[in-house]
Amino acid sequence: MKWGKHELLRQPGKPKNNVQKLMAGVSLRQVSKHLGGELVLREISLDVGVGECVVLVGRNGSGKSTLLRILAGFLLPDGGSVCQTVKGEKMYALDGLPRLPFTSAEYLWEMGRIRGVRPTLLRQRIHELSELFFLGTAMDQKLPLLSKGTLQKVNLIQAMLPGPGGLILLDEPLSGLDIPAQQAVVSLLQQWKQEGTSIVTACHEPLFIERMADQVYVLQKGRVLRQWSRSDLKELGEPVIRIHSLMTGSDTELSDTYSKLAEQKGVLDIYRHRESNNGSEEFWDWKVKRSRSDHIIGMILAAGGSIVSVLQEESQIHMERLLKGHHPSEHPGERVAPSTRPHSQSEVAGGGFS
Repeated sequence: MKWGKHELLRQPGKPKNNVQKLMAGVSLRQVSKHLGGELVLREISLDVGVGECVVLVGRNGSGKSTLLRILAGFLLPDGGSVCQTVKGEKMYALDGLPRLPFTSAEYLWEMGRIRGVRPTLLRQRIHELSELFFLGTAMDQKLPLLSKGTLQKVNLIQAMLPGPGGLILLDEPLSGLDIPAQQAVVSLLQQWKQEGTSIVTACHEPLFIERMADQVYVLQKGRVLRQWSRSDLKELGEPVIRIHSLMTGSDTELSDTYSKLAEQKGVLDIYRHRESNNGSEEFWDWKVKRSRSDHIIGMILAAGGSIVSVLQEESQIHMERLLKGHHPSEHPGERVAPSTRPHSQSEVAGGGFS
């Protein structure tokens, strides 16, 4: 299900096209904070434009959660200034959800009423968001009985009840979520960005960073170690999809097919190998750009091949390099390395779309 099916969370009178981004919706200047006698934030400065997504990355104890709490207004800085000119609600899903003695539905209703959402609209938003995040029967279960992943879904929903616009603060929003829920979160936040929502999140999921981030701040021991812009991330190239296909034909036919498909736009590599004595069959392992994956799959099928499996996309961001302050690519400018490990028969037999 795609969010916006009923346009419930589109702000009245707001255009569907991309908003004009302002220079600074939120500004921090030289912000410092002590906790328990320890300096946990050291002269942090950052700007978040209207309709921008800023991602904070860093190891445990680097200050990400403290910075989010200052932005939320839960903590006051000991030094420096925080200026917010973003209009609209300030929304947040931080540090998990308290296991209160409510069902998910009861908790979301109370949180929506506290936020001032009108009852009719609140009922619709709860229904659509719970459907989007596949909550199902968990809506009628008590919070203490829910799994970590389900609690995270409820936490995200409560943050999103006011609708797009304003500022939303998220601490590891994809943590504990299944793949469909992760995709739903990213898709919804992409739409909210287009409608002018400013997003600040601590997140270490490379694919989230590639799809969402306009700026990445690398924190280390309470300081900004490095800052990367969207243009820096674009140098990495698109995420990669792996396709495992079975191709049939004579040696000449397979060679002709290979020559034709290998030159297609978006194909980064094809590794050919045989796993039986059947000379008319070959397995081909593909690496293709995400934006061209549907087109390439269509060409494989048109050439008489069949799809054994499509593996989840791989990010080009190397997180360990990013956390150390280096450019977040393993080898800038290098093509994807070819696969050298053939698939076993058992892997092929168990293959399928994923």
